[in-house]
Amino acid sequence: MIKFKNVSKKFNNNTYVLKDINLEIESGEVVVICGPSGGGKSTLIKTINKLEPIDEGEIIVNGLSLQTAGTNLTALRADIGVVFQHLNLYPHKTAIQNLMLAPIKVKKLSKNDAKEKACKLMERIGLANKCNAYPSQLSGGEQQRVAIARSLAMEPKIMLFDEPTSALDPELTSEVLDVMVSLAQSGMTMVVVTHEIGFACSVADRVVFMDKGEIVEVGKPPDIFVNPKQKRTREFMSKILHIPVNNINGDNQ
Repeated sequence: MIKFKNVSKKFNNNTYVLKDINLEIESGEVVVICGPSGGGKSTLIKTINKLEPIDEGEIIVNGLSLQTAGTNLTALRADIGVVFQHLNLYPHKTAIQNLMLAPIKVKKLSKNDAKEKACKLMERIGLANKCNAYPSQLSGGEQQRVAIARSLAMEPKIMLFDEPTSALDPELTSEVLDVMVSLAQSGMTMVVVTHEIGFACSVADRVVFMDKGEIVEVGKPPDIFVNPKQKRTREFMSKILHIPVNNINGDNQ
């Protein structure tokens, strides 16, 4: 469903933020991307719907090359839901109005159909009683759940999450992760930038560890978190898990 072929991107013409990325993500797969700050994770996820252009290589999404002239980016982006750390909910609209806006404007749904769909999504995320609340009247976790529902209102084939819980305290983080787990279990294709190890272990099919713009290692969650092969992965995991990771002083580079 998503294919990166020798993808590279530079900043300031010289510094690679992505370097020779090769990765395939299958339909229905949940892939977690983790790694140190500045490692290229957020840039990588933004290239999937061309929020960030690339300098070299090719990205293919749903059979369409983002680098081919004439590719309908508007239609492609309609199939890709995006949830960022910063919510970008419209503050002057209620939760349900935030959900209704894109289906009415982009998909040309009637107001009644859009409202019916939005009500079902608010129930799905456990906020049926907050339909008429404005973002300022919602907690951070509730706002993030509304942001997820807003993306789902477009019936996307792919969901991208860029550190959606990084600004939340643990209790609110749990609320958001519960919604994401449910979404993953429904079969949604998901690419998630996060350091939430519990979430990754619960639902991720694969974990991608990135550093300095490169993919260092890819594997099942236990392979990456408990028994990574690469020294750089072991060093990072030992710090974020606060426990010794197997073969931390191994020879692999």
